[in-house]
Amino acid sequence: MRAFAVAIALALLASSVGATNSKPELMKVLEDLLAWLPGEYSSMPQVFLERNLGAPPDGEHDLFYRVFAEIEAPHLAEHVIYTQIRLDSDDGPVFPGQQVVFLISVDEARGAVSISGRRIKDPQKYVDAHLRPEVWPELQPDPDFGGNCNFNWRRHGKQLRGLLGEFGECTIVSKNSGRRMTWDAEWILNPDELWIYDNGYLEDGSLIVGRSDRTHLRLYKARRYECFAALRYKDGSNQVINPFFMHDRGDVFTITTEEPEPRELRLEFLTSLWPSSSGRNFVDLMRLTLHDGEPHAYSQDNVVGNAWSTPDSGRVGFTTEWASARCKLANPQDPRLIEAMRFTDTD
Repeated sequence: MRAFAVAIALALLASSVGATNSKPELMKVLEDLLAWLPGEYSSMPQVFLERNLGAPPDGEHDLFYRVFAEIEAPHLAEHVIYTQIRLDSDDGPVFPGQQVVFLISVDEARGAVSISGRRIKDPQKYVDAHLRPEVWPELQPDPDFGGNCNFNWRRHGKQLRGLLGEFGECTIVSKNSGRRMTWDAEWILNPDELWIYDNGYLEDGSLIVGRSDRTHLRLYKARRYECFAALRYKDGSNQVINPFFMHDRGDVFTITTEEPEPRELRLEFLTSLWPSSSGRNFVDLMRLTLHDGEPHAYSQDNVVGNAWSTPDSGRVGFTTEWASARCKLANPQDPRLIEAMRFTDTD
């Protein structure tokens, strides 16, 4: 009887282990990955907190603006996501080597959703490829980079977790330098945030990419807003800018005033945790601020007007004696927004 009970227990254990990443579960992981990952992200909310509450040992994190977009490229894989990084802002320079296609599939043998990240060939020709469907059939992986280590994604509570290889590490020999390198990486994803830890080490243990403090870069999903601004000058004249579009993760819109001696005003839009030292007001706030200081460097002395709102309100605005501004959540199908986002060749 005891042997029979042990056999039943072992059978139940075996089936439960197999079910942890069964095909139906992995298909749901794939569904959530394709729903959650696409979007625009900025690390400005993290940098804002670090500048106000204190940075980790290696200093403040880099200011990145990153986009992920599902594209149709069946010559590469059934499910493909294109990603690129811009430095500082959504119109900053493209980070070299960071125009990548994610080739996504369900790997039942490993019990994971597998992503092979591949740099694209001739990347300079495909800047903002996510906005250019006509180039998708041309995209090809660069044979000189990558293809060594896959990311394995699994459910992790109410979020998704991607580990490089099986346990977060993968050792390769570089196709270009011939040097042996170990990569250590973990990505954490939910519908609103993507946290990235990604370190690379040489054979002697020296760090070549990443951070010694092993802290994650925190990317926050941005939303696009339709905005309006109006200024009234001492001579009674008005200046109106309507509409223009901003994202809510640290975007800056510069207004050159129509005064006898023109000056530049900055409208900044940021949704992030408020850096409350006490922790009692450590909540997400949406803030719109007009000032005549440098980007991300305003003070009480140069603020013209500002407003606060909750992120779920979808709108924020203010009116002062001579200036007003407001932003409301944009309709993604608005032709004006689509035109504003359209790729333009700068060559």
